[in-house]
Amino acid sequence: MKHKPFISFYRIVCGISFLCLILPPVIRSLWTGAFAGPSWVAGATLSASAVLLLLPIFDEYVRPSVRYAVAILCVCVCCALMDVPLRLWLLAVLIVFGISLLFRCIARYAQLQPLFHNMAVWYGVENQARNSYALALFMLIAMLPGAGAPPWVGWALLPLSLALYALLLVRVFTGRTCFLRPVRELEIKELIRGNLRTAPVQAGEKTEEMARMSRLYARVVTLMEQKRPYLDEGFGLDDLAGAVFTNRGYLSRTINILSGRNFSQFVNYFRVRYGAELLRKDPNLRLISVAQMCGFHSSPSFNAAFKVNMGETPSVYQERLKNEKFEKEMKS
Repeated sequence: MKHKPFISFYRIVCGISFLCLILPPVIRSLWTGAFAGPSWVAGATLSASAVLLLLPIFDEYVRPSVRYAVAILCVCVCCALMDVPLRLWLLAVLIVFGISLLFRCIARYAQLQPLFHNMAVWYGVENQARNSYALALFMLIAMLPGAGAPPWVGWALLPLSLALYALLLVRVFTGRTCFLRPVRELEIKELIRGNLRTAPVQAGEKTEEMARMSRLYARVVTLMEQKRPYLDEGFGLDDLAGAVFTNRGYLSRTINILSGRNFSQFVNYFRVRYGAELLRKDPNLRLISVAQMCGFHSSPSFNAAFKVNMGETPSVYQERLKNEKFEKEMKS
């Protein structure tokens, strides 16, 4: 089993976040000979939160995160040493953070293919969560008191700043967005992974109409798993509708709602799963033969469907199975 290195770009960013949290109040306290004050602690906490928000999501690279995190750390340390006013210091932090978001937005839309990846829905959730936390960060920084404000204002904002930082730490170490309920996050991930038995998520799922759809959908899945009509490359929506005694329009709507896929994607899921089963039994099969046995018209359509549903190409999947089989034979 391959272990992740102890020192990684990901952990470096988290370490820089901790330094942004600790160093400015400590430097300020040593410089003045007294406690830095709640406002400075809150400001350091918000700077550390900005660093945690730099951590990449989906196809973003980690290296830019390290560069921007180091820039924020330099801003924090330099401003603390130079006794820069708190608001001006945090404005510089926001400028670095805003530049990072701008360049990541440009990079995201420079390539269109990732926007239509099967994980794009989850990526959108992660991005929306980060934007929401960034908005909270901007609002808390805007609420920080000025030089002549009473001390209680800083004490009031300190727990809010610590709460945001704690929430971002939970987000970092659990992999959750902390933006949606855990059950809803799980539903989204299961639908993306192709779990066609995931419960419907529509608001009217308890209505009589939804109950009828659920019963029909269960019959369809049972038919597909037991009879495997999809192995016929000419298998179509009319054939499936006739097999479960319903009309094509209602069947198409049921599949769309309960599986999150259109009919073609629904059928390809079962074909790919059957193809993966064939390869597990015999990794030496020719891929073009596997595609034909699964009901695909051509190898390119098989490759594309396999990549969408399995997350890797058939050749990569086959090579991995061969390596695993070889390792087992060597151990035995």
